[in-house]
Amino acid sequence: MGQSWLVEAVWGVRWWTLAAVVGSAAAWGGAWWWWLRRARAMLSGRTVVALVPAAGFDPSPEEIDRHAARLARVPAVVGWAPRRAMGVRLRLSSTQSRLSYRLEGPSQAAALLQLQDFADVDVVDPYARHEVPRIRFDGVPPLPRESDVERSGA
Repeated sequence: MGQSWLVEAVWGVRWWTLAAVVGSAAAWGGAWWWWLRRARAMLSGRTVVALVPAAGFDPSPEEIDRHAARLARVPAVVGWAPRRAMGVRLRLSSTQSRLSYRLEGPSQAAALLQLQDFADVDVVDPYARHEVPRIRFDGVPPLPRESDVERSGA
């Protein structure tokens, strides 16, 4: 009977150890699940900016270094976030012989991505509608639309 307290103490430590391991695993699993949801939310809400250079665009090495340093600062601007959600994607495309340099990054870094480092480059929102609004003058009938002219056969 003298050793029963020792047996009870050992069994008590085992149960507390098991409870601590299960609790730690549950906390780690919850944190992992939250981290994945945060990464998915950040990846679904990314911003896209298109940089369109002018015909005579010729950047200096200093301008290129400044632009690269700006892109390297994106993770610092985003803050504490999953690594896969902090990346900046660069896409070069050409439509009708016009080069477009698209930057895709986290929405928290939208202001940084929209900064204009180069003098001969226009920063454009690629998803914006590029229609010219119709202008109406008082007392003057509006001009027919192009689709109306095509229907009439003129």
